[in-house]
Amino acid sequence: MNSPDGPSPPDTPLLAARSHGAAKLDPDARLSGALGRAPHKDELTLWAGMPTDRRELAMLRIAVLRRWVDEPGEMTAAEAAGQAQVKVSRFYEIAAAWKAEPTLQSLGAFAKRPGRSGPRLAGDVVNTIQSILPELVKVDEDAKIATIVHRLQSHPALRDASLPHVNTLRTMVQREKRRLKGEKQAGGRPGFDAVACELLRPDGSYHVVFAVVDRTSRLLLGFSVGTLDESRSAYARAAQDALDRIVRPDAQRIPWADTTTRIDVIVGEDPEAWASTRAEYGANPFGLDFGLVEKGRRYGRYLKMVAGDAIGGMRIFPARTDASALPEAGHRFSDAEATTAIEVEVARHNAEVLAESVAEGAARPAPVTMRILEFIARG
Repeated sequence: MNSPDGPSPPDTPLLAARSHGAAKLDPDARLSGALGRAPHKDELTLWAGMPTDRRELAMLRIAVLRRWVDEPGEMTAAEAAGQAQVKVSRFYEIAAAWKAEPTLQSLGAFAKRPGRSGPRLAGDVVNTIQSILPELVKVDEDAKIATIVHRLQSHPALRDASLPHVNTLRTMVQREKRRLKGEKQAGGRPGFDAVACELLRPDGSYHVVFAVVDRTSRLLLGFSVGTLDESRSAYARAAQDALDRIVRPDAQRIPWADTTTRIDVIVGEDPEAWASTRAEYGANPFGLDFGLVEKGRRYGRYLKMVAGDAIGGMRIFPARTDASALPEAGHRFSDAEATTAIEVEVARHNAEVLAESVAEGAARPAPVTMRILEFIARG
């Protein structure tokens, strides 16, 4: 059949969308163009009944979801959720549905008018589910969602309870699984820590390692050596080292979180410098909590949390970090030599952590993660 402009071109998926009533329900072919294929009949019916603002929102979110699936690593989940105008947790739900079945219906509430549907859940039942669900997921992280739902339904604490629909339970399990994975992603709550290590300075005292410690993933993102009376500049070098590492090819193995919620700094013997830094941040904050730790017995707090008594094969001594110790006997290391030796042990530690990790995350840090590292690195 010929068009007014001449012979019709060969059939394509997009042109096929014009048949079976598509010309009436999607007259400008916007839906077929967004989907990249001919819409199904029920998609066309849903599209025809959507108001203009909901259509625009659906177009936006389809574009975001297609890019998320087709170009992995190009956006963090936080960036994608922002573009889609939803919270990160909700975006993960919609993205999972889209991957399973990329249809207009998989957009869920995106394509519907706002308004609550379904019965309200009993508060005591929900509270009970939320109290037992973390342990059910954590005890068997590899279990399928259906398996955990079944265990939830048969849990003694929920005997004789009127439980939500199985789809609601599945959603609750999915969210808990994502939360648990998020606890192991990098960049969520970095801490800046300092600790004495077994390497000796030329004067026989211990070298002090200043590190960007990722408390959730257990990775060491960057480090430097320095002295406690100049911790501000030592942490600046550690932050710059973290920024340098992030652009390395091997950093793509790191599962990054969608945002940074807070940082904490173990302050050295230059509290005035950190008070100034904290005031500078307070004058122009960018959405995360910034804590300074100045209490006694603070050194090595985060490093011991993620590495125990040694970074790789190098022992650390939290209690000796600020002690006035007599010179020790043994091989002495310049700052450059110590940095080289510590680099080997940091690499060993990170390799062991990544080998054990089952976390999933973004291919690169969130913008706020980069921003706080850049802020600290300015010194």
